[in-house]
Amino acid sequence: MSQQFKHLFSPIKIGPVIVRNRIVSSSHHPLFINMQTGLHDDRMVNYWAAKAKGGVGLIESYLTTTHPQLAQDIFRRPGVVETFKRAADVIHTHGAKFVCQIANSGSQGGGFGAPSGWAPSVVLTPDGQGVLNAPHEMTMDEIHAFVEAFARAAAVMKSAGADGVQIHGAHGYIVNEFMSPFTNKRTDEYGGSLENRMRFPLEVIDAVRAAAGNDFIVGIRISADEFVPGGFTLDDMLVMAPMMTRGGKLDYISVSGGVYRTIGTAIESMYYPLSSFVYLAAALKQVVDIPVVARGRITDPIQAEEILAKGQADMVSIVRGIISDPEWANKAKEGRLDEIRKCIGCNEGCWGSVYFTRLLVRGITCTMNPVIGKEGEAGWSELVPAARKKRVMVIGGGPAGLETARVAAARGHHVTLYEKGSDLGGQTLIAAKAPGRDGFLDLSRYQKYQMTLLGVDVRLNTQVTPELVKQENPEAVVVATGSVPHIPDIPGIKGKNVVNVWQVLNGEVETGNSVVIIGDDDHIQSLSTADFLAEQGKKVEVLCWGYYHGPKIEPATRQAIYQRLLTKGVVLTPTTAVKEIAGDAVVTYNIFTNQERRIEGVDTVVVACGGRENNALYYALKGFVEELYLVGDANGVRKIHDATNEAAVLGRML
Repeated sequence: MSQQFKHLFSPIKIGPVIVRNRIVSSSHHPLFINMQTGLHDDRMVNYWAAKAKGGVGLIESYLTTTHPQLAQDIFRRPGVVETFKRAADVIHTHGAKFVCQIANSGSQGGGFGAPSGWAPSVVLTPDGQGVLNAPHEMTMDEIHAFVEAFARAAAVMKSAGADGVQIHGAHGYIVNEFMSPFTNKRTDEYGGSLENRMRFPLEVIDAVRAAAGNDFIVGIRISADEFVPGGFTLDDMLVMAPMMTRGGKLDYISVSGGVYRTIGTAIESMYYPLSSFVYLAAALKQVVDIPVVARGRITDPIQAEEILAKGQADMVSIVRGIISDPEWANKAKEGRLDEIRKCIGCNEGCWGSVYFTRLLVRGITCTMNPVIGKEGEAGWSELVPAARKKRVMVIGGGPAGLETARVAAARGHHVTLYEKGSDLGGQTLIAAKAPGRDGFLDLSRYQKYQMTLLGVDVRLNTQVTPELVKQENPEAVVVATGSVPHIPDIPGIKGKNVVNVWQVLNGEVETGNSVVIIGDDDHIQSLSTADFLAEQGKKVEVLCWGYYHGPKIEPATRQAIYQRLLTKGVVLTPTTAVKEIAGDAVVTYNIFTNQERRIEGVDTVVVACGGRENNALYYALKGFVEELYLVGDANGVRKIHDATNEAAVLGRML
């Protein structure tokens, strides 16, 4: 074992249970659900098993919903005990402990055909899709029934063989809503004063402990600061937390922050620095006498060790880092730090998948780790060696080409990777040049190490032609040549003051002081470029055809970039198309009214309209290369996690 992590890999006592190390995979929802039963399926069990095998100490479940109404209560579903017992047994087999998070989304759970959320008061609240809904205001009898429902959930999980339960009191869920003066407007004994607002959470804690007994972990997760004007702050929580813990009925407290109104603080994107909210746990640790779990973009073992060594927390929550690499703990323990596939904070495959596909229940994926959700499928967690080792030529060193090369080489193929540029990483190298987007560099860092580790022959500064392919005569060719900027057909688009987004971020051009960005990429390309220019003091306006900018950005990242742009004075103008670029003027029209507007005095127009496939080489090779494949943006421009996931499949097919 690596001696540099003596705190991270020391055991800890949580209530009646000894956990083997200080690493917690905190509660989150991968959406691996059986649609018939409403309970988790085998994908979830395999997902948890991979974390346990990977060395995690404590695994918390997804948000499991308790409710007074039968139809909304998971803990009264047929087969719930057997389903969770199987999961607990598998996790225990691999040496980890298992805690079930018992929760209710409160007013944040309604919308999109779901039953109305229940809450202490009627306050318009965003649901998981970012839509404001009015909840049902609970009666006194319903409050008491909810307390009983939490207690029943704890009893069910004890009978299922879990090691404990965690009460979800964070992120604007129902316990949080009672605590918050922003969402609790009641005038009875459950609202008003701090003591009254704390009545419901304290009753829940008491009831859960009574139902669970003393030989069972009972923890709570809290948001130490809602980051909402009118909500509670860290100073308030420094008073509230001791109220929850002083009775001796809680065994640990997991410290988070934010609610759905401030979702960027709850699921922070790469715009947030590492350890961004560890200070909340450090503050709470000064006022409670039970183990404290910290979170906030903890991605690196050295970072985690430092948090523990400084006494800022007793345990560290690593969610996305362990989604990205379930072997995170084992690799750290064995000193294989360069092999850790770090989370880059893009939020695309994890929270983005939850947000955009939750109604389809496809489940999460990961840009860095396409195995997620497929752990139980043959050839995924454990690669199958190639039946016949081939000479494989991969053309393009972006995310798709790198992942194809990595998987193919790991299976035993002899892989040569060609990249026309001087470095590996493709468009991630361009994206990383925008402010707050340097997390993308961890993708190329990991993949470059893998190329060395697996013996891939990397040839940089090499433009591949059909003649070169013929000369090398590989047995299989993978074209991963990506995409190039799409330039729409607009009068004046070829003017001297018109440039594309790549030229700007790469520093190939210098823009003037007044910049208009044609931002029809639907994602973050145009917005991060606006951020880049605003940092230089430029006056920037971003136009887009849609109802709002960045509709395909997951909400935590979108919230962060909007905050950055609006505080820097960037003007966002939606529902606007460009009719013409006429010298230093941009003529636009509203897509609904056709009303024209002329923007004068424009020094530079930046085109940020996404990409188009760069696949001419693939079609030039068709017919004389027997085994020819197209992957990534060259096979259709999509998001980064689509490219790496497609490449992971191809690498296993070769």
